[in-house]
This record gives sequence, structure tokens and C-alpha cells, in this order.
Amino acid sequence: MKQLFLHLIIVAFLFTSCEEDSGSVNVPSSANVTLKYEVESPSAFTAFNSLPPLRVSYSNETGILQSEEIQINTNTTTWSKTIQLTATQRPIMIQFLATAFTVNASGTAVVRLYVNGDLKAFQNVQIQPYAVPTVSYFTGSLYHFIY
Repeated sequence: MKQLFLHLIIVAFLFTSCEEDSGSVNVPSSANVTLKYEVESPSAFTAFNSLPPLRVSYSNETGILQSEEIQINTNTTTWSKTIQLTATQRPIMIQFLATAFTVNASGTAVVRLYVNGDLKAFQNVQIQPYAVPTVSYFTGSLYHFIY
């Protein structure tokens, strides 16, 4: 009887000392990272009708996808935005999407994502003709996990 009682105590201890794994790890806020989003075109960005020269969607400081329409100088060929990621849940997927209108109908644009100054993802995208001969466009998208 003593052995059965001892086994029951050990089994009860094992079951009560186990925790359920939630599948994600929270990292202290001191583990913040700096994200830099960048778009580079071989030709200048341009607005078309009422559409902005550049539209971007990116993971913001809290990890939520945020969209912006960027009104930039027509002589500009690059755009970048740097943010401090404060979201503590890991892993977290960082997203970056960019669509731009340009003045040239050919060439290769580049969409880049940096984490703490290191290039982590990039995409070379071909510039495509749009509805009118003087306007072209490109679209790029990046996804990167931070653990």
C-alpha cells in the first residue's frame, strides 16, 4: 500500500509541475531591433493621375502591417524608412510590400529589408510599362522572420 501511495504522489507531482507551452516566446523589450525598409529605382518616381508615386506596406513598431502613400519629389530614385521594433513576441514575421510608378519603361528596381544594419532580404524587380508610354511601375514584396 505504501508503494502505491508513493507512486500516486510522484504522478500527481509530475502532472502539477508541468506547464503548457504556448508555442511562442516573449523576449524582453531590451531585445528591440532596428528595421530599415528601402526601395531603389533606376529612374525617378512619378505620380500618375491621382495615384501616389510610391505606396508601401510594412510591419510597424508593434509588428502590425501599416500602409502609407508616399508623396515624394519627382527627381527621387530612393526611399527608406527606419523604425525600432518594440514587439516582443518571437518569432515575428516582418513584411514589406512596395508599388511604385517610374518615368522609365525598363530596368530593375530593388526592394530591401535591413535588420540591425544587416541586409536580411531583398528582391530585384523588373520595371513594367503601364497604361501610358511615359509611366511604368514595379511591385516588390519581402518577408523575413525574426526569432
